[in-house]
Amino acid sequence: MGKAESFDFTDMAKYNSEAQLTPGSSRKGCFISVYVGILILFLVVCLVLGVGLLIYFARTDQNCSDKSGISEGTAAELIDKCKDFIDKGDTTLCEACTKSTSAIPVTTPAPSKLQDVRLPMSVLPELYTVELQPNMYEGPPELFTFNGSVRIRVKCHESTNNITLHINKLNLTEEIRVTPVGSSFPLRYKRHEIDTKRQFLIVYTTASLQAGQYYDLDLSFIGPLKDDLHGLYLSSYRRNNQTVYAATTQFQATDLRKTFPCFDEPAIKAKFDITLVRKGHLTSLSNMPKITSDNRGNGWIADRFKTTPPVSTYLLAFIVSDFNYKEDKTANNITYRAWSRPEAINQTEYALSVGTKVLTYFEDYFGIPFPLPKQDMIALPDFAAGAMENWGLITYRETAMLYDKHESSESNKQRVAVVVSHELAHQWFGNLVTPSWWDDLWLNEGFASFVEYMGVDYVHPDWKMFDQIVVEDVQDVFNFDGLVTSHPVYVPVSHPDEINEIFDRISYGKGASIIRMMRFFLGEGTFKNGLKRYLKKLEYKAAFHDDLWYALGNQSAIEQKNINVKEIMDTWTLQMNFPVVKVTVMADGNIRLTQKRYLRDYDAVDPGKYVSPFNYKWEIPFTYTTKSSPNFNQTDGDIHWMHKTEQEIITSNIQQSHWIIGNVMQYGYYRVTYSDENWNRLIQQMDEDHTVIHSVNRAQIINDAWNLAKSGDLSMTIALKTVNYLDKETEFVAWQAALRELGYVDSMLERTALYGPFSKFMRNKVSGIFNPSSLSSSNFTHLESYVNTLIAAEACKYGLQSCVDEASRLFKLWKQTPHSNPIRSSIRLTVYCSSIRHGGIEEWDFAYKMYQQSNLASEKSRLMLALSCSKEVWILSRYLKYSLTPSEIRKQDATDVITYISKNEIGRGLAWDFVREHWSQLLKEQGSVLYKFSRLIAGSLTKLNTRYELRELEAFLRENPDMGSGTRAFQQAIEKTKSNIKWMDKNYDIVKQWLVDQGFLNP
Repeated sequence: MGKAESFDFTDMAKYNSEAQLTPGSSRKGCFISVYVGILILFLVVCLVLGVGLLIYFARTDQNCSDKSGISEGTAAELIDKCKDFIDKGDTTLCEACTKSTSAIPVTTPAPSKLQDVRLPMSVLPELYTVELQPNMYEGPPELFTFNGSVRIRVKCHESTNNITLHINKLNLTEEIRVTPVGSSFPLRYKRHEIDTKRQFLIVYTTASLQAGQYYDLDLSFIGPLKDDLHGLYLSSYRRNNQTVYAATTQFQATDLRKTFPCFDEPAIKAKFDITLVRKGHLTSLSNMPKITSDNRGNGWIADRFKTTPPVSTYLLAFIVSDFNYKEDKTANNITYRAWSRPEAINQTEYALSVGTKVLTYFEDYFGIPFPLPKQDMIALPDFAAGAMENWGLITYRETAMLYDKHESSESNKQRVAVVVSHELAHQWFGNLVTPSWWDDLWLNEGFASFVEYMGVDYVHPDWKMFDQIVVEDVQDVFNFDGLVTSHPVYVPVSHPDEINEIFDRISYGKGASIIRMMRFFLGEGTFKNGLKRYLKKLEYKAAFHDDLWYALGNQSAIEQKNINVKEIMDTWTLQMNFPVVKVTVMADGNIRLTQKRYLRDYDAVDPGKYVSPFNYKWEIPFTYTTKSSPNFNQTDGDIHWMHKTEQEIITSNIQQSHWIIGNVMQYGYYRVTYSDENWNRLIQQMDEDHTVIHSVNRAQIINDAWNLAKSGDLSMTIALKTVNYLDKETEFVAWQAALRELGYVDSMLERTALYGPFSKFMRNKVSGIFNPSSLSSSNFTHLESYVNTLIAAEACKYGLQSCVDEASRLFKLWKQTPHSNPIRSSIRLTVYCSSIRHGGIEEWDFAYKMYQQSNLASEKSRLMLALSCSKEVWILSRYLKYSLTPSEIRKQDATDVITYISKNEIGRGLAWDFVREHWSQLLKEQGSVLYKFSRLIAGSLTKLNTRYELRELEAFLRENPDMGSGTRAFQQAIEKTKSNIKWMDKNYDIVKQWLVDQGFLNP
């Protein structure tokens, strides 16, 4: 899955548009005899071991007991034995056996909503033969349906009297048949039942199915074709005032079952023969190339597609539309096509160019050719996520794929490149080798989120993508992972709501960050060759994270590095949060390191949902550089390992009067702190000549200092001084890091008496480097444009008159010639937002009219965000109403509009009131759509910082205890609000005095 759409008031591609109560328990006892007690104790030990394995892997498979010797030994030894059988090719074992080591749960999850949602393994699919017919243009759209049939050839692995598979929101239309392969006599079922809670279809047979035998299960069905953005759903757009429809799909994580009955788990791979039935004026697409088209009469055409390789259910895709395409060939002769609405087809060229290059690059890097004969990509008008990696048919939101070199910004361009690269990385990580269950989702998303930088760096090396990852992922996810309501990278999940919850910044951003760290400590050669080993061994199969650790560890041994990858990486994946390392230069010149668990609020009560198996200690690859010998180009040979200990000593000869920087280039996923004296030396260096320190470490210094101040590990006075030099800064990553922290201060102060003086400080920092002519100039490189956009946005936001006046002038020119926009694309969001903020209803209505008329997805997104900038309460209230009116705002964008309005100081309360008023509707329409509901909660509640607001949150949670996929996000909102209150209590007066000392506030 691609990253969610992201936007920022500095530029739309930077603002995020891309959380569980633990029930209590009680214990009762009784008096028993010693003998009975010993017997019960023995049985309990056995039961705990057995149930622990079953719950941990959420399976009900008993095949393990049939293997010689498999029942003897400790839990860890049992799993090692099971792994031996798997390595020898025995695939009949229960999933506990396939998951290598880690048999004993390393976390203590709260009871899942449903513990038994996993399918039994007694009968598994080999081949699906599917026919689907979307019935569009027949009656009103709210009554559109699809119908179809599926024959599933299954193999019985253990004698049973039923076949259990998934179904959701479908009506079966004909008699179910179960037929032994090779027999003409159907074995009629006794009955069937549908378990709606578990979404199970259980087909009982009149006689037992026999192990080793094959059977055909035939089912016919009909379902609603809704615009609900998941499963097989309805999309639409307007052409010449007429509505044009398309049927498309989004199956990750658990929604193929909403399209036809299936075994809908990622490890249960099978082959698929797909036939799509369409009207003659439409086109159909699926994962494989089309091989035949047959006339069915009455204007219907049946397109049959080539059989897929073994593939997970969530990676299928079916589309029926009137779209057009552009085609190219990769260097290795793979047919690559980019599809869109006919009106936008010329906007596909950049994505197609990037895609063909990156696909070939990944083939070479991973050492495995792309396994399908073609690769399609398609931009959809309605799509909940950023993109989806369906094998051979990648689906995209229009803003993530379409780019117009005349109308789109540099951020739009980078977003397209990043998302294309991300989805192509999935063709190996996720599609070829798939996690055996959603608890290892990060194996998909973390790898794709890191490898995306490699692909874009290959195409655009001047963009410095490996610098950008520090602010885009590492520092971004720190904010999430510094909470006690975070979760480990590897996390037990079962219910679909729990699965949807973990499509979050931990799986994506932390996953990418720790993989980046691993690549650094292994070295590029070992990392690359280890990945090849992993992919080759497990292609077309399912993996557990230990499989990756073993592949990389074995490669390390081959290269005589002998790094225990599993021992290191378990400390980063099996416990949540991250460490802060304190670096102290001692009198003898040696370095003392200490580590502790970082929390944004050390007083926050850990709900105990996850228990650290390592007592919150980590294996830390530590690097450092000093003033006397600055070296920011370090390799794995420069690493000093800090083990799961309280303290490490590094022999050195550093002068105490010189500064030291730990965690060079922020390769490690941890924060660093120092003595106040060293912090002040670093600040002095940045004030005198900031270029001596690499821009990545400048960004790190700012990010670490401000967040250590939030947690109380550092004085806020020191953190404030790290941004004094900013009027001399020209690098994007440093500015981005600084503005993230200053933006937090802005959100805390925006309703206080200090906001005016703080605004003066911000105007001062940007006025020296902002030039009004830059709003019109286009003579910038990619990263220069990024910095220029950031500075202009801040200048206009804080009311620098020259910026406000120039933005107003450009907006008026556009109003005079609405079909010939004179505003440079990369600066449009700033101009639009400033003009709407300082304007009235005339400016808002004009921008909304342009939003409705635009054919460019990125332009519509800019305008949609800018419309939230108004200072008029009634205008924002009207816009909130539009958000839940599909004829005004697309359903895919509804939660984004609400979130944008909540970022506006005027709209903050309006948005929260609106969410509460329409809670049931939002939960029903967005609660099952990946990302959307949790991001709405996180986005709209991030600024709350008063005790009154906290009481409101807690009361709302009591009144609405079942928040579906938004549960964790709401818990985190409460935790962040408490932290914000503490920040205000502790730092308000410090910031006030700092503003006095800086001359922006009279004492």
